Amino acid sequence: MQAKHEKNNPGSYITPDYWLIILSSFILFLMFGLNLFFAENAKNNEISTLVKVHEKSTFKALADSLEKKHIINRKYAFLFCGFVLGVERKIKAGTYEVPYGLSNYNLLRMFVEGRGKSTLKITFPEGITLKQIARISSDSLNFTQEEFLMAASNKELLSKYDVPQSTLEGFLMPDTYEFFTDSTPEEVINKMASHFQKFYKEKIELYEAKIKFTKNEIVTLASIIEVETNVESERSTISGVYHNRLKKKMRLEADPTVAYVISGPPRRLLYKDLKINSPYNTYLNPGLPPGPINSPGRASLLAAVNPEKHNFIYFVSTGKNDGHKFSKNYTEHQRAVREYRKTVRR
Repeated sequence: MQAKHEKNNPGSYITPDYWLIILSSFILFLMFGLNLFFAENAKNNEISTLVKVHEKSTFKALADSLEKKHIINRKYAFLFCGFVLGVERKIKAGTYEVPYGLSNYNLLRMFVEGRGKSTLKITFPEGITLKQIARISSDSLNFTQEEFLMAASNKELLSKYDVPQSTLEGFLMPDTYEFFTDSTPEEVINKMASHFQKFYKEKIELYEAKIKFTKNEIVTLASIIEVETNVESERSTISGVYHNRLKKKMRLEADPTVAYVISGPPRRLLYKDLKINSPYNTYLNPGLPPGPINSPGRASLLAAVNPEKHNFIYFVSTGKNDGHKFSKNYTEHQRAVREYRKTVRR
């Protein structure tokens, strides 16, 4: 009796044909979804193109841009994928180098994770001034020199990196860096300053008590050494000269400190320049100048805290490519100066 009741009740079971329809529909839907998310978009003769995502850009604006540049085949498919994955508000701003042929899923991952941002390398040589850093970085990135210099005097950044000056002059490590093309002045400064801070803490800070110099004094002396010579072996010797002069209460009489306050392109110093009224003029003022005159490199920082022990208190260029002549007294120094002038005249 029970079997007969089940046979006459059409709602008690589903026919095999009906299951086949459901399974086929599911497979088709799955294939459609997979195709929507993971099928490659059209490729192009070019490998990639730049796409700018502004800070306040909408997800639709991004889709419009991708469609205009022929990176995606169907804008609404891309929008649908973003909606399903819930990433419409998670796109990171920046300038991206976007390859052609990526799937919608991989494109979305790129913009959500911030991968594929366009980058470039910028080299800042040792001995570069803050104004020169501003010029070089603004030439390559999307901000002005004035914006960079304003950021370099930001009190929060000065405090963050323990800089006892009104600007970050001297406290940005010269090196080759890779930046995103949409980097801000603050991002450039943070990268350079953090590199400087790391090196200083690991290699230089332990010498402060030994030589009885403050951080500002060490960096200031290093910045002078940086300009005085490009001969690696001379750095510690020149450091020794300045340490000797400081101990003897002699004025440093360092030409680079005078050149620092002269506007315009670099030029040879004149005797009248040595009378410029400035706290940076070490011909007139005793001790070190108030702060660094450039961004010294690692070698000059190390030389500043590792002065060579000797009795030299003067040095002058030989007029050749082999560095300087060092002297223990003024008579020897004058003889070296005459030799230098003779060599230059030749």
